[in-house]
Amino acid sequence: MTYPDIRSDRRFKDALTSGAVVRGTFTMVGGAEVVEICGAVGLDFVLIDTEHTPVGWERISSMCLAGLYSGTFPIVRVHSIDRSLATRALDAGARGVMFPQVSNAREAEIAARSCRYPPLGTRGAASTRNQSWGINMPIADYLTAANEGVVCIVQVEAAAAVAEVEEMAAVPGVDCLFVGLSDLSVDLGVPGQFRHPEVEAALDRVIAAARPRGIAVGVPITDFTLAAGYLERGVTFFATNDRGIVASGMANFLRSI
Repeated sequence: MTYPDIRSDRRFKDALTSGAVVRGTFTMVGGAEVVEICGAVGLDFVLIDTEHTPVGWERISSMCLAGLYSGTFPIVRVHSIDRSLATRALDAGARGVMFPQVSNAREAEIAARSCRYPPLGTRGAASTRNQSWGINMPIADYLTAANEGVVCIVQVEAAAAVAEVEEMAAVPGVDCLFVGLSDLSVDLGVPGQFRHPEVEAALDRVIAAARPRGIAVGVPITDFTLAAGYLERGVTFFATNDRGIVASGMANFLRSI
């Protein structure tokens, strides 16, 4: 099995931008093998987390390759809004980047342009994994396909970001607004209360800003009974985490015997 050609692999981007539901997981405790398992069971994407983990670039590279090989879309969450981090993630084989703590339209624009080559962005050109190392894919073909197929996700995690979300949603190249419910609840003074009226109102404002522009809205989810309610409101991007899955699976095993 070989990983898909970036010039023709539009499955995830098309699903995301058409309003289809996509399901995946943050990988926080697992490595390439966990990513490969996620692909084997059919998850739409994996989010390789570098914000809250000590994972290094060599491991990120192998995890991206495992995602491409197993058929799940590899996204890297970088730890800051930084062009060089986006470049390294995409050159390692990621096909999307998530940026945390995006607070305004200017930061959203930096994020979106960091993911794309000129004239749409500022990404530096090099013959790396998604271009098949320059061996059998002309750079002109690759640049066009990479700009069209890349996914840019910005995280809305503070009251200040919610106040600017309409302007953020208008930024060209932003494909998904991911509401970081944990950080948002902390910033609103109700830590961990994801169903608090202020948190719910903030999520509704993000959804209202995203919907007319065809931008997906995502949330983290560990209580899967909440999914139906989020779906009804317009959330289509759902990310659990492997840490919780492992913990719940082990706890269920312990209880069963």
